[in-house]
Amino acid sequence: MTVLERRLQILLDPAQYERLEAEARRRSQSVGATVRAAIDCFLGNDADRRDNARRSLLAHAPDAGLGEEFDKEAALTDAFHR
Repeated sequence: MTVLERRLQILLDPAQYERLEAEARRRSQSVGATVRAAIDCFLGNDADRRDNARRSLLAHAPDAGLGEEFDKEAALTDAFHR
């Protein structure tokens, strides 16, 4: 288990907190654990993000029959938001 050593205080508007609380309930975890998971997801390891982007681009290579319909930006966006 990770040792939690730093405290963070942020202000959220009511709609943000409601979304956060709803997600925490959906995951059956605390709001704090949900915030930590969101941070890990958004600020994950850059090497992993680059690898995901590379794999996504290779999976959608033009020689795979997609031709001009291939959207590199969409593939990168998809890879970085997993």
